[in-house]
Amino acid sequence: MKKAIYILSLALALLALSCSQNTDVLIQELPNSAQEFLDAEAAFNGIPTEGNYHRKIPSYLNVLGMHVAQADNQKAGLGRVLFYDKNLSKDSKISCASCHKQSNAFSDNVAFSVGVEGNLTSRNAQPLANVASFSAHYSNIRGKMPLLFWDERASDVSVQSRQTFANPLEMGMEMADVVDRIKAQNYYPYLWRNVFGDFEPTEEQVLECLQEFVGAMGSHNSALDNSLEQAMELFDVPTITQIDTIITAFYYGGSDTIINTVVAGLPGMSLSQNRGRDIFVANCTKCHSPVRPFQEVFAACNGLDMEYSDKGLANLTGKSTDAGVFKSPSLRNIAFTAPYMHDGRFKTLQEVVDFYSEDVKPHPNLHAEMLRNGGDPNLHLTAQDKQDLIAFLHTFSDGVIANDHRFSNPFKK
Repeated sequence: MKKAIYILSLALALLALSCSQNTDVLIQELPNSAQEFLDAEAAFNGIPTEGNYHRKIPSYLNVLGMHVAQADNQKAGLGRVLFYDKNLSKDSKISCASCHKQSNAFSDNVAFSVGVEGNLTSRNAQPLANVASFSAHYSNIRGKMPLLFWDERASDVSVQSRQTFANPLEMGMEMADVVDRIKAQNYYPYLWRNVFGDFEPTEEQVLECLQEFVGAMGSHNSALDNSLEQAMELFDVPTITQIDTIITAFYYGGSDTIINTVVAGLPGMSLSQNRGRDIFVANCTKCHSPVRPFQEVFAACNGLDMEYSDKGLANLTGKSTDAGVFKSPSLRNIAFTAPYMHDGRFKTLQEVVDFYSEDVKPHPNLHAEMLRNGGDPNLHLTAQDKQDLIAFLHTFSDGVIANDHRFSNPFKK
């Protein structure tokens, strides 16, 4: 309907133009909004600010305390354009999406991404869709809140985006330059007026729209999600507290729980996957749970090296006790986000599991959760253990986000 109105408006204006001798006057009367609409239509596969970015996560996550902050649809749609726009980088060749690819759960498939002027980034691009809901994950749940970047130096997407634009290896742009580039593109006026009522872009508006778009991302249709949702429905219980207890028991399992004895593990999971669950929850979940309320540690030294060329958090604090401390990410969509670690050193999940099994270094900053069996940081897994653990890790991925049109490149190829 909106498209038809503007095309009709343009047609009437052109008809009046053809009937007039005073061409200059009537050209000035041509509705600017009609031309702006046509410019936007020529650039995009549909008008991006007309999408629906509302999300709903599984009820078991709501019971555990996760709540989605619903996106402003128009701002998220404009954020989608900003996210994919290469004109907002120094050499007009790099966008946010260049390093955060939808097909890889918005991570990159190389250890170090290519930034402006062919520079390589200093760290592996972290996935944005390794969460059930971005807005819910990066919030205070049970008194704890994760931060952004490998060294957790950003509190939210707005802060993260500003730093990413300015990074000389990534996009090489100060925010004032970004705003100028936006003003120079003919496809932004229509979108900007749709969202803000005028075309006077500000730094704050740019960052707000990016935050709305990224905040709407999420991936919550994995085999694990479906299994825990089924578990919640197996029992007719009256209170949220009891449901919380049931979900927790199914997730943590173990032969000592009544639930595990009765139903033999997570519903819908294979024997191998349930054995993998037992290994994971005993050794990994406090730092890497795909279920956000169960994660307790959000940054740690995991013993990759004895001496770190990239010192992680210590680069910011200058403290020797922070050397080797990096963000502990959620593992949702882990099957799609290789390579792994802050430097992308591991190409496969098998390599990651082998590392935690035999190659963890006894670094003095090693997190206490890494120490077990008298202080040994290595898991010493059998070949079957490794196979089972990897089988369980694969239940964290769903791949839905990779084909979600709302998060795809809006520009015409």
